[in-house]
Amino acid sequence: MKKYSPSRFYTRSFLLPALTFYLVFFIFPSLLSLILGFTDWSTYRITEIHFNGLDNFKMMLDEPIFATSIVNTFYFTFVSVLLTNVLGILIALVLNMKLRLQSLYRSVFFIPTTLSILVIAPIFSALYHPQFGPINQALRAIGLGFLAQEWLVDARYAMNSIVVMAVWSSIGVTILLYLAGLQTVPKDYYEAADIDGCGFWQKLRHISLPLIMPSITVNIVLSFVGGLKVFGHVYALTNGGPNDATQVFGTLIFKNFGAGLLGYSSAVGLVFTMIVCLFTFILIATMRRLEIEL
Repeated sequence: MKKYSPSRFYTRSFLLPALTFYLVFFIFPSLLSLILGFTDWSTYRITEIHFNGLDNFKMMLDEPIFATSIVNTFYFTFVSVLLTNVLGILIALVLNMKLRLQSLYRSVFFIPTTLSILVIAPIFSALYHPQFGPINQALRAIGLGFLAQEWLVDARYAMNSIVVMAVWSSIGVTILLYLAGLQTVPKDYYEAADIDGCGFWQKLRHISLPLIMPSITVNIVLSFVGGLKVFGHVYALTNGGPNDATQVFGTLIFKNFGAGLLGYSSAVGLVFTMIVCLFTFILIATMRRLEIEL
């Protein structure tokens, strides 16, 4: 018979506040939204809840904005994942070299990740201003005024402008993880490659990338999930506009919730959760297979 240990209970009791917070604000709302997604509950009839079966999901498929939000969400995710990881690897390779002020350079790239989106959004909104923004003013100053655009108003450029802000604000963590992976690669491999006359791209292809595949997997999965869950960047810059050109899943859910359609917004959130889980599992399985092959 195991002896009762007060110290064991004491140490486990430290988990209770975090566990309570997680249950109340994450698990319980998730389970509640699973039920509410099949109801017509709204703020217009706050005391009346009726199950309406699959009506919310049928309404969702009939609305063009739902398809638009899917396309925009995956476009944002694909472009941001590609840019974040390609640039992250290249910058990490440079920062991994012996440079003067190396710590300063690393800090410069990491600082944006510590800033709130409420701080970053006004900065980029000012940068993108069509008349007084530094980007357009710089283009006009060097004789490229025809390239100046209304970056957040023109539907052709609004989403890409948000992607640039998202990459700038999150790439610091990506670089940090790639640096950690590169520093675990034995220097002997690079020295042997130099003796054999291998160039930069050969060493990258046959040494660096295969040996940091775990870091690549983590970064791609994190950036992929973060891309699908995008909300703050879009909401702060365009709020889904112009004309729903930047409408994503997060803003669609927020829009319907703000309109009082609690049951419908829960249904959209349920579909969104299923999409995130499905594609994340597929991505993890694919990346793990690549790790084995490389």
